[in-house]
Amino acid sequence: MIQENSVVMVSGSGEVALPLRRALHDAGVSVRVVRSCAETEEILNGLSVPSMLFCETSLPDGTWADILALASEAQTRIPVVVVSRLVDIDLYINALEHGAADFIVPPFCQKDVSYVMSCAVQKNMAVQSPGAA
Repeated sequence: MIQENSVVMVSGSGEVALPLRRALHDAGVSVRVVRSCAETEEILNGLSVPSMLFCETSLPDGTWADILALASEAQTRIPVVVVSRLVDIDLYINALEHGAADFIVPPFCQKDVSYVMSCAVQKNMAVQSPGAA
């Protein structure tokens, strides 16, 4: 079952996690922070999954690509937003080509984060029911 208005932030370093967490909190979103692909996999295989994942580019046991793979194998389709501390156009294109819902960099503000989440959820719904789009 998807938990509405809840996200999991996968953050190995925490460098971008705190400002993003603040912006999400300001948007009224419940945030759970995990540090690894392994923890993310446990959550995705659980009974109550988040409505979305935010994932830093590098993690202790993998990368954003590993998180995208885990999300694509999950029973319930969940959008993944890749988070980088720096603008990197090649990484941006690569992430989107591999299925990321979006790619964001600091600074994070509530309005922008809310917009990214709304677009990711709409895109995810359109993929789940292509006839409805």
